[in-house]
Amino acid sequence: MDDVTAAYPKAPAFAAHFTDPLYDDLADELAPFGSDEGADMLADWVHGPEDLTAASTYRDVLSAFTDDVEALVMEAHAGAMDLAAVVLGGCFTLLRLTGRIDPEGRRVLLDTLDVMEREYGAEQFRTMRRDVLALRG
Repeated sequence: MDDVTAAYPKAPAFAAHFTDPLYDDLADELAPFGSDEGADMLADWVHGPEDLTAASTYRDVLSAFTDDVEALVMEAHAGAMDLAAVVLGGCFTLLRLTGRIDPEGRRVLLDTLDVMEREYGAEQFRTMRRDVLALRG
């Protein structure tokens, strides 16, 4: 497993809640930062984390990837797995760097996890879903 812990900081709230090793795994394509899309999203934002504040939303993060976040999410939820990986990586980048996610982002993330679990049937998505559902605030 390639570990992202040293290279990519975690907000204390993220570190306390998201403890499964998959959140630090760069080798697992189904982990938030294991796909090229997720790893790139985190790498792009880690160099400017001051741009993310307590008021930042998943849209703010994904807008670095596209001008049309709505279309990105719609295509991801329609089954475009490469775009679903972008949404997953973006939402988890916001969570990792700020320790929080906005209510709309939480809903989009959960829907994305549902789509990805239907496609891949993998335990990683059930773990992420459980952890996001258990997150308070």
